[in-house]
Amino acid sequence: MKTFEKSRVKLHNRAIAICFFLAGFMGIGAPVAILWISYKNLRAPAVHDIQAKARDSTVTLIDDAMYLPTPDNIAQGSALFQKDCTSCHGENADGKSPAASSLTPPPRDFTDPHAKWTLSRKPQDIFKAISGGIDGSAMPGFSASLTQRECWALTHFLGTQPGIEGQFTPIDEKMAQELAKESP
Repeated sequence: MKTFEKSRVKLHNRAIAICFFLAGFMGIGAPVAILWISYKNLRAPAVHDIQAKARDSTVTLIDDAMYLPTPDNIAQGSALFQKDCTSCHGENADGKSPAASSLTPPPRDFTDPHAKWTLSRKPQDIFKAISGGIDGSAMPGFSASLTQRECWALTHFLGTQPGIEGQFTPIDEKMAQELAKESP
């Protein structure tokens, strides 16, 4: 009789252990999984909206032209540069800031037309550098803290700087439509 009682207690203890394990998993794992799925679903509609605009309506895309170097986009980019970029690139976009000496390689000087660039001076490459960063440098990606529109605004502002101006191909309406179709 005692053997039966001992095995029953062991089984009961094992059941309790399994319940605690499942409760712990459900208490931590399930909320994390739910948050992750929610995060993914929140980002997805924005992607589909951009692609739908490109497919469905040229007028909507051009009216909402984050890809075009409009005066508003350039002004927004200038404000964003002063807020987010001067700590490394300097107030004059010349790469001279208090932090510049501690960064390897030094920050980009956007006023030097002869500077060598990791990526090209094409708007798409400048956008990639802003949003995704540059490997092997202190340039981080800003896609987590800036919207796609803000990254494009910065791109358009940088296209007005002396080191890029003339080597920067401004985006026209046709290219804007193509970029909207490619947008992730």
